[in-house]
Amino acid sequence: MAAETVRERISPMVVMILFLAVVQILSIALMEPLSATEVRIFDDPESAANPFGYILLVLGFTLFILMALRLKKGWVVSGVVLLAVAIGVYYVLSAFLSPLLALISSLAVIALLHLHPEWYVIDFVGLIVCAGVGTLFGLSMTPIPALLLLLLLAAYDAISVYKTRHMVTLAEGVMEIKAPLLFVVPRRWGYSFRREGMGSGDDRGAYFLGLGDAIIPTVLVISANWYFDLPAMEIFGIGANLPALGAMVGTYLGFALLSFTSRDKPQAGLPFLNGGAILGFLAGLVISGQPLL
Repeated sequence: MAAETVRERISPMVVMILFLAVVQILSIALMEPLSATEVRIFDDPESAANPFGYILLVLGFTLFILMALRLKKGWVVSGVVLLAVAIGVYYVLSAFLSPLLALISSLAVIALLHLHPEWYVIDFVGLIVCAGVGTLFGLSMTPIPALLLLLLLAAYDAISVYKTRHMVTLAEGVMEIKAPLLFVVPRRWGYSFRREGMGSGDDRGAYFLGLGDAIIPTVLVISANWYFDLPAMEIFGIGANLPALGAMVGTYLGFALLSFTSRDKPQAGLPFLNGGAILGFLAGLVISGQPLL
């Protein structure tokens, strides 16, 4: 493997793992203040039906985007995505700011994304949104439903990328209209997502990682950290128990494995990320002596 090829493979991998780590560490930091708001997605966090409710949300949102793109209504998709991002940012900020300041800040984020959708703006907002959404769903599900969610979504991601390929169509569509649903990691200095967009082949100026790839493993991290009454180890001043730490490390190892698969075609990320998170979580359970049930 040539030195340039090594650099091109390792550098974006390190940056994306850093994104995943920042999302998960920020989520753990948000766990206490957001839990105090008592906002939950599901009324019964132990219900095995919760993952299927999430899947229905994913399918509905995916169908909506695909139909809008097919009808050449990209502006509708952009509007809905920006609204969803604003709600996510508001949810996070409202735990620390007054409702008015949180609302003003959320509107400012929408304006910035609309007027200047550059890669560093999209990435910064993506970190906040992923941390908020991952925390919210993690607080809304106990570990067993969270495990089921990760397994179902890993299977769905594989089918939608390798069989039906509708997730590939969706990803290309949202990148074409520059919707902030992906992390963007430039391959070279001077890259502009606003001017160049996705590109293709050797002309592609950046690597991309879906926000869902960061959110879904984080659900298990937060669920494990919140619902298991275990001693916590400190990471940058915040506490995480062994099952949560195992899920975090497993996520990064899964992504590292994903990074060395073929780049000639789109790859499904969740089978690797979720698989790593689940194995790491189970290892943490064994080491800590905590029963799953």
